[in-house]
Amino acid sequence: MKLAELERYFASVATSTSGPPVDLDEVFKSSSELSARARLGIYNRGYHYRLLGALASVFARTERALGEAQFERLGLAYLARHPSEHPAIERVGRLFPQYLGQLPEIAGEHVDLAVLEWARLTALVAPDPGAILSAHGVDPVQFPSSRLHFVPSLTTLSLDVRALGLFPAVSESSAGGAEASSEAQRRGVAVWRKRHVVRHEALDALELAALELARSGASVTRFCALFESDAPAEDAARAFRVVSGWFAREWIERSEVVTSV
Repeated sequence: MKLAELERYFASVATSTSGPPVDLDEVFKSSSELSARARLGIYNRGYHYRLLGALASVFARTERALGEAQFERLGLAYLARHPSEHPAIERVGRLFPQYLGQLPEIAGEHVDLAVLEWARLTALVAPDPGAILSAHGVDPVQFPSSRLHFVPSLTTLSLDVRALGLFPAVSESSAGGAEASSEAQRRGVAVWRKRHVVRHEALDALELAALELARSGASVTRFCALFESDAPAEDAARAFRVVSGWFAREWIERSEVVTSV
C-alpha cells in the first residue's frame, strides 16, 4: 500500500462510525501492549470526542439544559448519523437542532434553545455587510418608496419563550415577554451581529410582521401600513420607533427606490 493510500485508509478508520474494517489487522500491526484495533480505536474515540467538544462549544446552553451526560449520549448518536462534512469543525452542528426535534424525549424549549444557539453561530460567521445605512443617510422624500436591504447576519425565528428564558438576550429591551413560562407560548426573535458581537432580541408580533415583510422586498410605505389603526398620530409614531430601532441596531445595509410600493 502506497503512502497516500495508507493515509486515506487511516483517515477512514479514524473517522469511521461503523467500527473497524475487517482487514485492519492486515494493514496495521499489533504490538504486545495493544492490538491494532485498540490502537486505532484510540484515534477514533479521540476524533469523535473532539467533534463532541466542538458541538458542546456551539450548544453550550443546550448542554447545560440537557445535562452533560444526556448531551454526550445524544451528541455521539448525532455524530454517528451526521458525520462532519465541513472543514470548519463547528459546522458539524448544522443539523443538531433538527435531530433533537425528532426525539420525543426532548422538550420543545430545549429544541428551540438549540435553534437559537445555531442561529447565533450563523450570525457570527455571516459575511460582513457592504455598508451600514444610517438614518441621516436617507432621503426623506424618497425613503417611503424605498426597499430596504438588510445585513447578511440578520435572521428571524419563532421560539418557545421558555427557550428565551434559558438564554436571556443581552438587550434589556427584549426582556418583556421573554421570561420562562409554564405554557409553550412562542415569540418572534431577531438574531444578528452588530460589529463583532452577536445579539438576539424578542420582537412583538407587529414589529416581526413588518420586519419579515420588509425583508421580503416590500417598500417602506407598504410595511408601515401594518401599523395603521384608528389613531393616525400614534400609528405614525409607532412605525417611526420601529424603523428607527432598525437603524439603531444597524440592521439596514442600504435602500433603493422602487417604482411600485
